[in-house]
Amino acid sequence: MKKIILASCSPRRKQLLKQAGLKIVISPSMLRENPIKPKQDPVTYALLLALAKAESVARRFKAGLVIGADTIVVVNNKIFGKPKNQKHAQQILAALSGTTQFVYTAIAIIDIKTGRRIIDIEKTTIKTRKLSNTQIKKLSKLNHDKAGAYAIQKDSDILVKEMIGDYYNVVGLPIKRVASILKIFSIKININPFT
Repeated sequence: MKKIILASCSPRRKQLLKQAGLKIVISPSMLRENPIKPKQDPVTYALLLALAKAESVARRFKAGLVIGADTIVVVNNKIFGKPKNQKHAQQILAALSGTTQFVYTAIAIIDIKTGRRIIDIEKTTIKTRKLSNTQIKKLSKLNHDKAGAYAIQKDSDILVKEMIGDYYNVVGLPIKRVASILKIFSIKININPFT
């Protein structure tokens, strides 16, 4: 089997790929993310960033498949990535409180030897509850390292009212979509834990 290289230090992405039975090499991209521009197309932004992460890591290896990913949260066409700090997390959570938002995870997979690359994106709709200032402060302490400053797999039940789409996309990696791309590269993974 080809070496699988994850261009991320996300513990959630690492855990999901391991649950799927993959042995992976972690090689985080050191790419500095460009600031999000007003009115920037969210899908294009996420796809280009995932591809740039995968490409930056692919240059470090001679062979293998690199998986790059980027997760963003979008409300009213405004993109929210990871907060810069806890105060920024509070501002993001206040903006997301009581809204309908979209979580996008872009995936880019590159075969280093052949140069073949496939990029794709998953979208999940989240409807949130209106949060109090106390709840916002609590969540911001827990999740200031995650896109949108919340984690659906943790104490997010106070924020998330309804979800339409792939749960694992919101966690940070839509594993079924990753599996379908890996199949194109002749790698099959176990998606049974995710069904």
